[in-house]
Amino acid sequence: MNKSLLIAVIIVVFAATLGAWYFFRPGTPPAPAPEVSPPSPAESLEAAPGFASATGTVAAAPAGPIAGPRQAPAGHKEYRNTTYRFSLFYPQDLTLHEYDEGGGASTITFENAETVQGFQIFIVPYAGTQVTSAQFKGDVPSGVMKDPLNITIDGATATSFFSENALLGETAEIWFIRGGYLFEVTAPKQNAEWLSGIMLTWKFI
Repeated sequence: MNKSLLIAVIIVVFAATLGAWYFFRPGTPPAPAPEVSPPSPAESLEAAPGFASATGTVAAAPAGPIAGPRQAPAGHKEYRNTTYRFSLFYPQDLTLHEYDEGGGASTITFENAETVQGFQIFIVPYAGTQVTSAQFKGDVPSGVMKDPLNITIDGATATSFFSENALLGETAEIWFIRGGYLFEVTAPKQNAEWLSGIMLTWKFI
């Protein structure tokens, strides 16, 4: 098989994998935020292992005017989302797609089929202050959480961990709650360090 044909096959396989990941991911959103009830005391006691309480960072959506655009470093672009009020810098060779999941939820993907790099952000309305076991199992059918580590994303309590996905294999995940939304950031495990660098640029606006 010549080199150009091999590259074409790799691109097709990668694109198909990412497409299947999006269409078959278990991130089906619940009802819109106003219809979501806060977890009961019993549910709060069933928080997924490894997730620290985010109390104090999710009581209300960010208030005040939205901050203006930021100057992206060389080779990067700024992604801004005024609905969920955040901004980040991403490599300019990544292709951006936004998907409305309904019910106030969205999926945002950043991918480069040639370099086989990419990540996605799944955002869903969430009334709780801690990720419950039910929510975790619904979004991560494998139930796998390896090496959880408590970190912060622009002041919001977050948990980074490794997991497993039927299509992607091992994944690197960063989950946090802010302004009434649960943010789930996912990338292939081999992109974990690369993803961490991108997440350092995350700012709430």
